[in-house]
Amino acid sequence: MARSWTRLHEHLGAAPGPLDFGMVAKAAADRLAESDDLDWKEQLPQPPREGRWNELAKDITAMANTRGGLIIFGVRDATCELVGIDPDEVNIEQYAQWVRNHVQPYLPDLTFTVLTSTDGATSVLVADVPASPMAPHLVYGTAARDKDQQAAVAPYRDRDHTAWMAEHQLERAYRDRFTRAQRAEDEAHHLLAHAAETVPPSTQSQPPTSSPWPAPNARFRAPLPARPARKPPPWPRPPAARVAIR
Repeated sequence: MARSWTRLHEHLGAAPGPLDFGMVAKAAADRLAESDDLDWKEQLPQPPREGRWNELAKDITAMANTRGGLIIFGVRDATCELVGIDPDEVNIEQYAQWVRNHVQPYLPDLTFTVLTSTDGATSVLVADVPASPMAPHLVYGTAARDKDQQAAVAPYRDRDHTAWMAEHQLERAYRDRFTRAQRAEDEAHHLLAHAAETVPPSTQSQPPTSSPWPAPNARFRAPLPARPARKPPPWPRPPAARVAIR
């Protein structure tokens, strides 16, 4: 499911909710600059080049490895001119397959959405990339002259362009991933222990009824797209404002 709060929402002062074509058109008209969580693309994603290297997989992975964001196809990156795309040429299943084939670990929450103007004259394609708790993700590919040898890189967004993680950045990103996983496990054990202490013993010993006993919990999952004051690190930032209820 696409996120309800993005760089465009922040720029336009819009309330949380689905992104629509009017918001994209207004942001382009305002010449909203690219950033670590916004990437304008003039053309639709292209097939893998140079053997099996996939540019779409690289761009998506860079955002997932940083703090998520939007890749919007149909807007020139240099001028922010809204040129649109041909919606009949969009192949979302193929794009998703490219990402599945070239990115590890798997990115489950990626969404592609075609947005069209009210008069049907202009369309854009929006790839919504959430920040991934499984970062770092690696992009796998081969060069045209050496198709038997696969290589893997870890891209990330450095302001308005893509950079590549050095070894020490990869080490930090993996350490952060393991820390997040351990924290989530510790939270689950804490909540279970709290529930066991809170529910009266007489209730625990009674046979189950037809009505379940709910035990909701919430924790922060991803940050708001606030403009960074300094160069963003090449790993997901600590959660700040979005809450997942489960």
